[in-house]
Amino acid sequence: MNRATQADIMEHYAFNTIARLAGYLDTQSVTAELLTTFFLKRIDQLNPTLNAFVTVFREQAIRDAQASDVRRRAGQTLGPLDGIPIAIKDMIDVAGAVTTQGSALQAGQACKETAALVRRLQAHGAIVIGKTHTVEFAFGGWGTNTHKGTPRNPWDSHRARAPGGSSSGSAVAVAAGLAPCAIGTDTGGSVRIPAAFCSLTGLKMTAGRIDTSGVMPLAPVLDSVGPITHTADDAAIVYQALTSDPDSGSDASCYGLSDESDGLDGMILCAVPDEQYEIDVQRSVRLGLRDMLRMAEMAGARIVREPLPLSVASVVEQTNLLMAACGWHLHGNEALDAALPMDPFIRRRILAGRHVSESQFQDLLGTQREAALVWQRWMVDKDAFMLPSVPAVAPLLSEIDETASPGFFTRLANWTGTCALALPAGFDPGNMPVSVQLVGKPGDERRLLRIGAAIQSLTAWHAYSPTLPS
Repeated sequence: MNRATQADIMEHYAFNTIARLAGYLDTQSVTAELLTTFFLKRIDQLNPTLNAFVTVFREQAIRDAQASDVRRRAGQTLGPLDGIPIAIKDMIDVAGAVTTQGSALQAGQACKETAALVRRLQAHGAIVIGKTHTVEFAFGGWGTNTHKGTPRNPWDSHRARAPGGSSSGSAVAVAAGLAPCAIGTDTGGSVRIPAAFCSLTGLKMTAGRIDTSGVMPLAPVLDSVGPITHTADDAAIVYQALTSDPDSGSDASCYGLSDESDGLDGMILCAVPDEQYEIDVQRSVRLGLRDMLRMAEMAGARIVREPLPLSVASVVEQTNLLMAACGWHLHGNEALDAALPMDPFIRRRILAGRHVSESQFQDLLGTQREAALVWQRWMVDKDAFMLPSVPAVAPLLSEIDETASPGFFTRLANWTGTCALALPAGFDPGNMPVSVQLVGKPGDERRLLRIGAAIQSLTAWHAYSPTLPS
């Protein structure tokens, strides 16, 4: 087989799901080494334009892939992630690499230890292929970065648009076919916003669900992590790896959602009554939400409409204040020094936290705990709540208002300490992605993933890929 023919055959792997790639590896249609080399070559080719990766672990990734192939030949595969390349947000430690947190101030010593969640993925055989760009200190929703560069949203090949943040590079890497999945962090929407802007599935896990040692904090009471993937089934595979003991001997069938019913019979999905969003929502987003609710109904769910028990606008205000206070505690000294290189909008957000007194901070924590209880009581007879992920599609970089945030609807899940799942829901007339999210009960990730997979079995939005900028 000549090189050109082999390259053409490999090209279709770029946008494949984890589940399908795992199948190819199992049947030995491709080796982990060949697959990893393929994604590394795509990174070499496209990253100079897309700016998704800040660091690539080329040699180590190849060695890990070769080890995966040895295991597979010996019949000792570690599960569906074994041999699958995965990207890690640069807020998460990987031994031997600097965790820059997207900041020009963090160019110091390489980490000595790898974060617990990355070690868990590696124990399941995942190939850590590199670290991805982030908004500085993960403190922004548009995905911009003054000093490290803003990743390019691949869905507009002509004009630079917001990739979404703060897990900007993670989403761009998956959307552009540079990796089949990536890990992000989410304090106010930082997994779901870039997933929404890039037509991906993004799972925000319940805060405290897994060990986050080695993950740089922004606001510990709100911080969480999660996978960014093409499908809910892929997110379920990564979620299972993050939350299960690799030495437990679990059968591979426990990964993903193949062991569960595809239907949603008996489930109740809630949405707010029309015109109760408290903010303007683009027509394409409203239509996408309507269509996704119809798909859930077709899958067997019952749709109800009730007003939310919490004001989303108040939640946004309180969440922003809490994040600012925590940001001030972590990075206040650097923000005060005007001579240090810091994104001016990040500096402004951090400095806003210096005015939050200790008593006000404690009041915020108390209000947050009460909101979590209110949410749990309201959700007791519901399986999920569906609302937009973001109010509108990704704007042009030149039109971004950095004093505002696209995370109006995403803050709710962080404030109430629960899980949420962003899902592709179509495109606007300009072919930019639309997204909705499911918000559930704390610790109910698997139910959200099952609902998302059932809806995706009736839609094809998650299967589309962008025409990449040249």
